[in-house]
This record gives sequence, C-alpha cells and structure tokens, in this order.
Amino acid sequence: MVLRQLLLPKEGGGSLRRFLGMRQRLFKDQWQDNRPLRGPVPLFDFRRRDDAADVRDSLRPGRTRGLFGGWRVSDDSVIGGYSTSQMDFIEDDKEEEDIKNTSPPFLRWSGTISTDINHQSQLAKNVTRSGFAAVLSPEFPYAANLGNKYKALEICCRTDGRTYAVNLHVETMFPEDMYQGFIVGGTGEQSISADDDDDNLSQERVYTNEEEESSTEKAVELPEESLDVRKHLQNRRDLIRRTTLSSDDHPYHGHPPTGFQRFILPFKDFALTSRGRLRLNQRDLDGAVNIDAIGFTLMDGVDGHFCFDLVSLRAVNVLQGEVVGNLEDTLKEEEFEKRILSSREPKKKKEEDEDSETASEKLSSKS
Repeated sequence: MVLRQLLLPKEGGGSLRRFLGMRQRLFKDQWQDNRPLRGPVPLFDFRRRDDAADVRDSLRPGRTRGLFGGWRVSDDSVIGGYSTSQMDFIEDDKEEEDIKNTSPPFLRWSGTISTDINHQSQLAKNVTRSGFAAVLSPEFPYAANLGNKYKALEICCRTDGRTYAVNLHVETMFPEDMYQGFIVGGTGEQSISADDDDDNLSQERVYTNEEEESSTEKAVELPEESLDVRKHLQNRRDLIRRTTLSSDDHPYHGHPPTGFQRFILPFKDFALTSRGRLRLNQRDLDGAVNIDAIGFTLMDGVDGHFCFDLVSLRAVNVLQGEVVGNLEDTLKEEEFEKRILSSREPKKKKEEDEDSETASEKLSSKS
C-alpha cells in the first residue's frame, strides 16, 4: 500500500504518472500526427490534475525530496546571502459557470533580491557577488525526449517586468551543463511575428489572450480562395482567430489564458552555460532536445521584491508567426470550413437561379 502511494499517489501526480504521460503523448503524436510540424506537447500545466497535485505535494510541510524532486526554490542564502524566495499555489475557488472571469491555477514564485554580501558568514568567505533566486521543476524520469520534432519552448506566465533566465536541464554527459535563455516581462503589446523560416524566429515573443478575445467578436466569414500558399495559410489562421475552434483561444484553458502572457523561446537560441558562465565551445540544442527539468532564475542585480506567476510550459512548433495547433483543432477547422462552404451553396444556387430568370425575362421582352 505504501509503495503504491509512492508510485501512484491517490491525489494524482507523481514521477511515474509524469513518465507515462509524457511517453504516451509522444507515442501518440508519432503515430497519429503525420504533419511536418506537430502540435504542442504540454510539459507542465497547472490546470491539469496531476501537475496541480505535484505542486501541492511540493508545498506539503515535512516533505522529503525522494528520487525525483518536486517543485523547489533556492536563493543565495546557500552562500550566506540575504535574498529570500518562496512558492505558493494559487487556485481560484469560483464556480465553473463563471470560468470566463476565473483565473486559472498558477504557481507563484516570489521573494526579495538582495545583492549585499554577508561577510559575517563562513559560507560567504570567497563570495564576490550575491543576489539571486531560482525555482526548479520536477525531473522527467529518463528525460522528455523531444528529439528534433519541436522547435521552441512556450511559457505562459505573468511577470513583474524584470529579466528572468530560463534554464533547460537536458540529458548530457556533463552534469554541470545547462542551456539558458531569457525573458523580459512587459505590457504584452508585442505579438508573435515570424516567417516560415525558423532562422527568422527571434527568441523573445509575447502574445496576450486579450488580442484573441477581441478577434472573436468579428463576424465569421470564409476567406477568399487563393493559390498563393502563404496567403492561404494566413487566411486559415484568420479563420481560426474569428472562431473559438482553437484551444488556444479559451480565456481559461487557452495559451495564454486571460491576464497572462505567452513567451516563445526557440531552442536554437538557448546558450550553453556551466556554473553560470558561457561555455567557450557552444553546442546547439536544436535537433536533440531531451529535457530533464526546467527552471527559472532571477539574477539581474537589482535589489527589491519580485513576483513570477507560471501557468504552463509547452514544447511547440511555429509556422508563419503562429504556434502550430494540435491535430484536433486542425480537424475542427477543416470541418468548420466545409460547413461554411455548404451553407454558401444554397445562396449561390439561388443567385444563379435569379440570374437565369432575369436573362430569360430579357430574352422574352426582346422577342
């Protein structure tokens, strides 16, 4: 009974479920999604029962780390510093019917950064600089083997405008190696915009759900047919934007949900570091992505309070500046397009009949 609770906790979550869930999703995509660019793969999403259970367990008093650690924080107190950090799991208790005005569950990582060095501490004997805090996710048993099928990391979060480092702990022969990128919080007024060439996708992209909500208020009209491939893709994206077919458009379940931002960081733009310093010889991450864990670090050298709210992390592909949707959304989109076309046929036939009647009347009048 104790072993079962350790492997498969009745509350949900656990390293075994994390392992099986990731393997099942990757296997399903391999055999069912034959598109050149596959849909997103959730890595962590606190709207899911198991991920929520994992973070609750991490916050449980007296919890032991175990073989695969849960969510955890650290700061420069390990070197005698004065910085502090903590985690909280924020869940909204509103009813499901009022979901549009309900904030999704999220992990709040907050604290205070102090760059002062504690010279009275033995831990700070050889320290020359201080002031950092970090949060780290649970490990994926045997890593999340994304391979070369996904090109970027999507982060749905809410920041305070400070610069946060994004840390990818990957399966490697060098345990101290870590790939690092950066996000800078803001107002979310930027949008994802990139050509279909991955080389043109810059590292920092912000996309807000409010733009998607305003787009759903427009009238639904089928875009004109075009032989131009790029124009056709744009038309299809516009069609999705004007409907609620895409799962990304939902104010609660969307990516991002209302009140949060979406950052897109291409894997190829992550820099290889070791012990906080850039490696002289860089190895590209793009093409062999095996993620062990994902973390965030604040070390911008600015004293004061910080707050970082995280909703979800996904591995995604980007085409023409848009995150490629999952297979179900594509099928719904095609079904919707067929439905619009079929609804146009009676109207088109009626117009043709009216034209033929008009032509007949003109001929009869002439005769």
